[in-house]
Amino acid sequence: MAVLFTDIVGFTRLSSGMNPRLVIDLLREFHVRMEREVFRHHGTLDKYLGDGLMATFGTPVAGRQDATNALACAHSMRDSLMAWNGERARQGKLEIRAGIGVHCGEALLGDIGSNRLEFAVLGMTVNIAARLENLTRKLQAGIVISEALAAQVRTEQAGLDLLDGNVRHPDQEVRGLDQPMTVLAWT
Repeated sequence: MAVLFTDIVGFTRLSSGMNPRLVIDLLREFHVRMEREVFRHHGTLDKYLGDGLMATFGTPVAGRQDATNALACAHSMRDSLMAWNGERARQGKLEIRAGIGVHCGEALLGDIGSNRLEFAVLGMTVNIAARLENLTRKLQAGIVISEALAAQVRTEQAGLDLLDGNVRHPDQEVRGLDQPMTVLAWT
């Protein structure tokens, strides 16, 4: 399965002086655009995370090109954000930047909780995807993916052009991993 996280960069600073209703409007506009791309690329919206979201590809049933769909979704999210920022600029509004992290691997799917059950996707694959999203700030990138995801996209052979234009960053420290990993990034 592939896991994607996206999050608005600098949201706390951006929203600190805003009217709360405008903050909610901003979040809704962001979420609707990002959610649209998840569904358009055969993903599952796992959850909203404040100013971001988590999506999975290959849940609850694995497909033939889950990694390719996840990477295509990431690129489409970036394109959607660029178009939205064009609209925002014409309205005199600030640019919205977002980080997107994607990783693939094994994960555990199931219900968690006791009184209120919630379907969850758990494991290092999820943790790494979240940390790759966070790594976008350090690398000054819009999208950061693992080398494992890139390898799976190559194996699926459905969207090899999606790998064009990346910058390879070897030896990146990722919290929770004993060894550094190589990641690919796009601005």
